[in-house]
Amino acid sequence: MADAPTKMSLIAFFDIEVNPASGQILDIGSILSDGSSFHKNQLPEFEKFVEASDFLCGHNILAHDLVYLQKRFGNENWGLDKSIDTLLLSPLLFPQNPYHNLVKDDKLQTDDLSNPFNDAIKAKDLFYDEVAAFQKLDYEFKTILYLLLSKHNGYDNFFRYLGYSSSETVAQL
Repeated sequence: MADAPTKMSLIAFFDIEVNPASGQILDIGSILSDGSSFHKNQLPEFEKFVEASDFLCGHNILAHDLVYLQKRFGNENWGLDKSIDTLLLSPLLFPQNPYHNLVKDDKLQTDDLSNPFNDAIKAKDLFYDEVAAFQKLDYEFKTILYLLLSKHNGYDNFFRYLGYSSSETVAQL
């Protein structure tokens, strides 16, 4: 079992804003773990921006963002092989105070549309908080989470990012 990735993984943290009535993507924001950024409504450019990423991470991406992107790209599996959803991990890793919604400090200052670039940064911060919280868990609980969730979209790549497996842990329990 390992608790750290063997190489420096490139993660694309992202968020999209969608018109709920039409399903049209209005804006895209993304920041890579290397600090590169993207903020515009250009799907082909976004796809190119994230293509070298090992992981795609965001808040509620499985039920929202990926659904719209998959439709627009014409690929119902786009991004699933790389997805990490912080919304799914939050209640498990912060049971006393789960982050069901990203904190929207910028909403206190403006009535404009949500800013997907700011939300991508918030998803990045939340992801690293979740990594730290997982690493603090006791061995048995880590193993239980892995055994229950490691084969499910949104969770599987979290464990892959960490380099966490439990092939030898099953025998030890």
